[in-house]
Amino acid sequence: MNTRFLTLSLILLGLVFFSCDEEDKTKPLSYQLTHAFRLVVEDHPLRTWSLQTKVIDGEEKLFFGDVRKKDNIKVFNMDTKEWEEPIRFEKEGPDGIGTMNGFYVHTMDSIFVVNSFGWEIHLMNGSMKVRTYNTKEGIPAMDQITPFTTNNAISGIINGKLIFYGFPEVPYQGLDYHNRVKIAQTIDLKTGENKVGIGYPKEYHNKFWPIIITLNDQTFKNQLVFINFPYSDSIYIYDEDLKKVNSIKFSSDKKSQTPSFEDHSMARNSELAYFEALGHGIFRDVLAEKNRNYLYRTISYSKSDPSSFSTYSEFKPTAERNLLIYDLDRDTFIGEIDFQEDELDRIPMMFVGEKGLYLSKMSEEEEAVDFYLLSWEE
Repeated sequence: MNTRFLTLSLILLGLVFFSCDEEDKTKPLSYQLTHAFRLVVEDHPLRTWSLQTKVIDGEEKLFFGDVRKKDNIKVFNMDTKEWEEPIRFEKEGPDGIGTMNGFYVHTMDSIFVVNSFGWEIHLMNGSMKVRTYNTKEGIPAMDQITPFTTNNAISGIINGKLIFYGFPEVPYQGLDYHNRVKIAQTIDLKTGENKVGIGYPKEYHNKFWPIIITLNDQTFKNQLVFINFPYSDSIYIYDEDLKKVNSIKFSSDKKSQTPSFEDHSMARNSELAYFEALGHGIFRDVLAEKNRNYLYRTISYSKSDPSSFSTYSEFKPTAERNLLIYDLDRDTFIGEIDFQEDELDRIPMMFVGEKGLYLSKMSEEEEAVDFYLLSWEE
């Protein structure tokens, strides 16, 4: 009797664990990519991470940051499928912006331009400067951050506060570095007051990490900021005062445990760091839809064995990028899309428009890039 009871208990326990494992596995999604438009960008690199859409006078515009000259924003009308006049800025003089590292189009009369290493954000009305915000003003030296330099650093505006993210200015020293630094900031657009906040989550504390595993990304929706930490299985959610309000588990079975590095010098070994990141999987982007409550997160990983490659330059072309989707209304992880090989760019450009998420594929026939609108079935 006792033996039968023990056997039955073990079977039930096994079923419980099996069920839990099944629930934790990423649900694959069937999907469709519908061609939306093609961009031919003359005399300019086709790849940029400075992309934003906005409805202006009833028409949806795609704003495309010039990453070569860094002094203009190209404007593509997504409804008419035509380029419009770019928004040009002076680099020097009274209306000078210095170098444009990113931008945020609030309205056509209120465009915020980031000069990361000038530690300035300029409010522009067309080519005319309205105001310059010094991102260091009033912030203690050990708390200052540099606005992100390649992706658009600005998440958006919540209740009159501009929110951006960046790199800590404090030197990378000590085992407790990730315990104490901050990576986000608000600017009160009326008073110019700066406030920093949001540190690394506990899984980063008391460990050495290479920079690739600490570069975060953020987006905002419904007066909240969503932050992606590359090593974390969760997305963290903050309010306009940069106070944590929640977190949601939003992970993939393509990611394995990434070990912290033994000492500071190893954490600074970029070759080793990139091997570790791609070999174990690392979360890269987070985007929120405008009209539907979907949150997107990407993971970069490789299906190849890292030990088969002697240098990262050989290993890098094996990179894959999957897409994870979360339904904020239902508080449910919908699933993961594993795109077919050569269907999109290995590391596609992405942006969210009125109709949903768009992803890129470089043309092999001409200097052009195609964007596709994503849909899926649960």
